[in-house]
Amino acid sequence: NIQEGRSLFCGDYELFRLEHINLSRKKNTLRHTLDAFLFCCYTGLRYSDFISMKKQNLIQTDKELWLVFKSQKTGTVTQLPLGYLFQGKAIRILYHYPDIEEFFHIKPNASVNKELIRIGKLAGITKHFSFHTARHTNATLLIYKGVQLSTVQKLLGHRNIKTTQVYGEVLPQTIIKELKKCKF
Repeated sequence: NIQEGRSLFCGDYELFRLEHINLSRKKNTLRHTLDAFLFCCYTGLRYSDFISMKKQNLIQTDKELWLVFKSQKTGTVTQLPLGYLFQGKAIRILYHYPDIEEFFHIKPNASVNKELIRIGKLAGITKHFSFHTARHTNATLLIYKGVQLSTVQKLLGHRNIKTTQVYGEVLPQTIIKELKKCKF
């Protein structure tokens, strides 16, 4: 089955559904969880790195907002140009949170994952996903969009390219995209 194992990432369709879900004011906590998840889809952050972010990790240069941090898991320093990743969608999420420190403060991972199941149902997504799916989504979509594996490695803060190669599996959509480029 071609779709087997695809729950490791959210494709364009699922991301679109999550980006456009209407969560009422009653569900403020769900909105925060969803925004954190989407932020990580656009940046590739792990849960452990997301919750350790501080205002100081956001660095404004002359033309660009960067997220610079040392990975909790690998100790690798990662620099993400937020405006260039997914058309700056991560920056637009940040603008909704006047207190940046509060944005990066979310519930424990297990609680967040339960909320994501609820959000998925509200969005009409049948695929199971967790907070870590955001990282897989980021890498898979970057590769699908044509970003070189070595660049994805750097963005994810992987020390070894073999770790990143897991995301380089050729998907059916990629096959179709590549074949459309060919002139037979």
